[in-house]
Amino acid sequence: MQAIELRQTHRRRKGRKSRRGLTLIEILVVVTILGIIAGIVGIAVVGQLSEARRDSAQVQIKQISDALELYKVKVKKFPSTSEGLQALTNPPGGRKPIMDTIPDDPFGNPYIYVYPGTQNQGGFDLSSKGEDGVAGTEDDITNWGK
Repeated sequence: MQAIELRQTHRRRKGRKSRRGLTLIEILVVVTILGIIAGIVGIAVVGQLSEARRDSAQVQIKQISDALELYKVKVKKFPSTSEGLQALTNPPGGRKPIMDTIPDDPFGNPYIYVYPGTQNQGGFDLSSKGEDGVAGTEDDITNWGK
């Protein structure tokens, strides 16, 4: 009886020893699955990042537009195209600046300011070149409707 128990115990131990580690194939399967998951998540994040930049540009255009409206109240006119957005940081007549700095758009390009506007009659045009960095393309973000 004891001999049978010893053999069974020996077999269990021997079975455990051979099953202790992961095989190379198991490791490769896990790494492949993790790579697929990372790829899917990465694609989703990149799409969200692009959308967040567009949203940020729209918010900045609204803030700059509000600052330009305040400039008009104080100075009685919008800055000319040649004065540009820098008139908000350095207004004429020693007035207090309306903005400390003029930010670049989230894509790293300066905003385009035109007064008098060609799209906004009687107002100004303010736009970002968008992700492609080329003005006049479909990805531009503007203060007028498309």
